[in-house]
Amino acid sequence: MTPLKYYQEQVENGAIIPDDAQLSVLHELDITHRELLRERKHRSSITAMIRKPKTVQGMYLCGGVGIGKTFMMDCFYQSIPFPEKLRMHFHAFMRMIHRELKLKQGKKNPVKLIAAELAKKYMVICFDEFIVNDITDAMLLARLLDGLFANGVTLIATSNIMPDNLYKRGLQRDQFIPAIELIKKHTHVISIETTTDYRLRHLNHAGVFYVPNDAEAMAEMEKSFALLAQGNEPLEMPIEICGRIIKIKKVSGDIVWFDFNSLCKPPRSQQDYLAISENFNTVFISDIPIITANQNDTISLFIRLIDVFYDAHVRLVLSAEGEVEELYANGRMQFEYARACSRLREMQSSHYFYKSK
Repeated sequence: MTPLKYYQEQVENGAIIPDDAQLSVLHELDITHRELLRERKHRSSITAMIRKPKTVQGMYLCGGVGIGKTFMMDCFYQSIPFPEKLRMHFHAFMRMIHRELKLKQGKKNPVKLIAAELAKKYMVICFDEFIVNDITDAMLLARLLDGLFANGVTLIATSNIMPDNLYKRGLQRDQFIPAIELIKKHTHVISIETTTDYRLRHLNHAGVFYVPNDAEAMAEMEKSFALLAQGNEPLEMPIEICGRIIKIKKVSGDIVWFDFNSLCKPPRSQQDYLAISENFNTVFISDIPIITANQNDTISLFIRLIDVFYDAHVRLVLSAEGEVEELYANGRMQFEYARACSRLREMQSSHYFYKSK
């Protein structure tokens, strides 16, 4: 079965709605699929002993959130009939690489060794949510990718960011440029122009503000998070923001879920919220309480959070003890909260969600 046929089966089963932009990508993935099958046949033949493995050009699927990049990659992955394939979220893959580096401490060229070992196991590697924020990852990626491509590994990746914009403002970015050039050389970069965010259709129907903060609200938030994560296994470890550790409920790519107290209790600052807005498109916040008149620090932080996320067009999915106006009914910051209230109302609208980043 080819990626296109797999896609068409999902359409016939009613699992997805056909999309012209997606169909165009699936035709390209079919070409890569055929080339991979042809190359694997060569590697299984007697000539493989005297012929260096050919690196089949992969694909780098780039576009906005919710347009089906992960699903298209999965159509490709599911259609590969041989076992020498790997599909991982990019962050999970890099954690695996760092574990392997620790195991190979003291050995010469450990990154080269890891690339060679991976190439023995996998002919094709699929990365979901390719994004580079960590300087350590940035510094080793060029060597790792060079080793993978040199050993005949094909890369299929999804990302919200074009290769030239990866790690754009990162420290020592000049050392990351070779990784960008390798991606551009060994993958066909496709910018997907569809404007339909299929994941947001669910949120538009289910809502993004759940009251009261009960078991039913939590179940709806879990459902929405899973849908936006597109089947990727979320992580539940704390994250580091502005040099401080913040507890989270879970994170998957550009989606993160916080408990209210983790975000709006001191010591938090506007800089924390700015950093979160730069790294995440969608933020879930659960357990928002009724904020009393004497909780000045808490309401001040909550208002700053709303202002920062609104200006950055971050999508919010919330669960709270009361409606927006009820969350802070008395106190000296009523005027400031009135503006935040208006913004929260707008942030629940379809217009806001579809214009958000």
